[in-house]
Amino acid sequence: MRTTAVDIESKNAPGKLEALLHPGVVEHTLHPNEMRDHLANVRTFLAWVRTAITIMAFGFVVAKFGLLRELPGAQRHTAELHFSSATGVVLVLMGAVFLALSMGDFLVVQRQIERQTIAFSAAIHILLASILIVVAVGFAVYLTFTA
Repeated sequence: MRTTAVDIESKNAPGKLEALLHPGVVEHTLHPNEMRDHLANVRTFLAWVRTAITIMAFGFVVAKFGLLRELPGAQRHTAELHFSSATGVVLVLMGAVFLALSMGDFLVVQRQIERQTIAFSAAIHILLASILIVVAVGFAVYLTFTA
């Protein structure tokens, strides 16, 4: 049985804040595991958000560390500074890409839960892991040649 948010409002009288945060929400009777599935989906999304923030913060630190090496009295290696800044920017952008991909995956899974269908695809996980492997190998090569 489906009821609209308007029907729910008249029964439970939610505040204006709820209407603002959830415009056009269509509420329905949950199936036994549906709430647990939605909450697990949210937890997974938040884990990806934390990962994206961490990657972006690490990129910021890498870029700033390169800029700090330009202080007076420090030895300047122009190529190393550019590599550090470029690497930092790439990491920040990679964190943003992770965030966008995880948001897309969250929305797809949310729709699948609501439709009670599941079409699991490991593609996003393989893509994200592959990107991290490439970055890790790049850092290893960089550290090998600059140590």
